[in-house]
Amino acid sequence: MLKQKNGPGVFVIVMEVELQNRLHRLEAGQLWKLEHGYLYIVALGKRLIHYRMLRHPLESVALTRMIGIEALLNYLRQSEAELVL
Repeated sequence: MLKQKNGPGVFVIVMEVELQNRLHRLEAGQLWKLEHGYLYIVALGKRLIHYRMLRHPLESVALTRMIGIEALLNYLRQSEAELVL
Protein backbone atom coordinates (compact mmCIF):
# COMPACT_ATOMS: atom_id res chain seq x y z
CA MET A 1 0.00 0.00 0.00
CA LEU A 2 1.41 3.39 -0.98
CA LYS A 3 0.37 6.75 0.33
CA GLN A 4 0.73 9.70 -1.99
CA LYS A 5 0.15 13.29 -0.97
CA ASN A 6 -2.42 14.86 -3.24
CA GLY A 7 -2.74 18.48 -2.23
CA PRO A 8 -2.56 20.00 1.26
CA GLY A 9 -3.42 17.40 3.89
CA VAL A 10 -5.00 14.91 1.42
CA PHE A 11 -3.54 11.42 1.04
CA VAL A 12 -4.45 8.98 -1.71
CA ILE A 13 -3.85 5.29 -0.97
CA VAL A 14 -2.74 3.26 -3.96
CA MET A 15 -3.65 -0.44 -3.60
CA GLU A 16 -2.38 -1.43 -7.04
CA VAL A 17 1.12 -2.40 -5.85
CA GLU A 18 -0.23 -4.72 -3.14
CA LEU A 19 -2.59 -6.41 -5.62
CA GLN A 20 0.23 -6.97 -8.13
CA ASN A 21 2.41 -8.60 -5.45
CA ARG A 22 -0.37 -11.09 -4.65
CA LEU A 23 -0.88 -11.93 -8.32
CA HIS A 24 2.80 -12.84 -8.77
CA ARG A 25 2.41 -15.64 -6.24
CA LEU A 26 -0.34 -17.39 -8.23
CA GLU A 27 0.47 -18.58 -11.74
CA ALA A 28 -1.03 -21.00 -14.22
CA GLY A 29 0.42 -24.48 -13.83
CA GLN A 30 0.97 -24.32 -10.08
CA LEU A 31 0.03 -27.33 -7.96
CA TRP A 32 -0.92 -26.75 -4.31
CA LYS A 33 -1.06 -29.56 -1.74
CA LEU A 34 -4.08 -29.40 0.55
CA GLU A 35 -5.10 -31.57 3.48
CA HIS A 36 -7.57 -33.60 1.40
CA GLY A 37 -5.97 -33.48 -2.08
CA TYR A 38 -4.42 -31.07 -4.54
CA LEU A 39 -5.44 -27.83 -6.26
CA TYR A 40 -4.12 -27.22 -9.79
CA ILE A 41 -4.32 -23.70 -11.28
CA VAL A 42 -5.32 -23.98 -14.95
CA ALA A 43 -5.57 -20.30 -15.93
CA LEU A 44 -5.26 -16.96 -14.20
CA GLY A 45 -7.43 -14.05 -15.33
CA LYS A 46 -7.79 -10.48 -14.17
CA ARG A 47 -10.28 -11.32 -11.40
CA LEU A 48 -10.98 -15.04 -11.71
CA ILE A 49 -8.92 -18.22 -11.51
CA HIS A 50 -9.72 -21.47 -13.30
CA TYR A 51 -8.66 -24.41 -11.14
CA ARG A 52 -9.07 -28.16 -10.69
CA MET A 53 -9.40 -30.12 -7.45
CA LEU A 54 -7.42 -33.36 -7.70
CA ARG A 55 -7.14 -36.40 -5.44
CA HIS A 56 -3.66 -37.30 -6.74
CA PRO A 57 -1.02 -35.01 -8.26
CA LEU A 58 -0.86 -36.98 -11.54
CA GLU A 59 -4.63 -37.11 -12.06
CA SER A 60 -5.54 -35.71 -15.48
CA VAL A 61 -9.36 -35.81 -15.53
CA ALA A 62 -11.20 -33.36 -13.29
CA LEU A 63 -13.77 -30.61 -13.71
CA THR A 64 -12.39 -27.11 -14.17
CA ARG A 65 -13.97 -24.60 -11.81
CA MET A 66 -13.80 -20.82 -11.40
CA ILE A 67 -13.35 -18.69 -8.28
CA GLY A 68 -12.33 -15.12 -7.48
CA ILE A 69 -8.65 -14.47 -6.79
CA GLU A 70 -9.26 -13.11 -3.27
CA ALA A 71 -11.46 -16.06 -2.35
CA LEU A 72 -8.84 -18.56 -3.53
CA LEU A 73 -6.05 -16.75 -1.67
CA ASN A 74 -8.13 -16.86 1.52
CA TYR A 75 -8.86 -20.57 0.99
CA LEU A 76 -5.16 -21.38 0.45
CA ARG A 77 -4.18 -19.41 3.56
CA GLN A 78 -6.85 -21.00 5.76
CA SER A 79 -6.09 -24.53 4.58
CA GLU A 80 -2.32 -23.94 5.00
CA ALA A 81 -1.66 -25.12 1.45
CA GLU A 82 1.90 -25.86 0.30
CA LEU A 83 3.17 -25.14 -3.19
CA VAL A 84 4.33 -28.36 -4.89
CA LEU A 85 5.10 -27.17 -8.45
